[in-house]
Amino acid sequence: MGQTKSENLILVTRDPMGIAYVTINRPKSLNSLTRSMMADMAQAFKSLDKDESVLVIILSGSGRAFCSGVDLTSAEDVFKGDVKDVETDTVAQMERCRKPIIGAISGFAVTAGFEIALACDVLVAAKGAKFIDTHARLVCKISCS
Repeated sequence: MGQTKSENLILVTRDPMGIAYVTINRPKSLNSLTRSMMADMAQAFKSLDKDESVLVIILSGSGRAFCSGVDLTSAEDVFKGDVKDVETDTVAQMERCRKPIIGAISGFAVTAGFEIALACDVLVAAKGAKFIDTHARLVCKISCS
């Protein structure tokens, strides 16, 4: 992946058994997402889909939450421009990915985090995991189709 401001916020690792790990790594903000993080995650799924050595992808969040949704301090940046650009749309790239994606959900999966969890092929939730959809409260349209 290219150098971006979110360089260490989306971690991608592979093991020799064909398992790729994508980790949302912004625990101080409960893994809230910026636009560049979402673009990096989309690129990670696109790249892993093309990697013949990858058999399965495990998606998780570091710290106390899977993903608390869009970082509201940068929400204006997240929603400006073409928010449905398939190349930078995490959910679209997950849906296109031919490798099975396992969501390892610990803590909260809120709004955009909930959408990303729903785009996984299989979810494994820790005891106490919380799935919260606040789209109606925020007057947002869900991008899942």
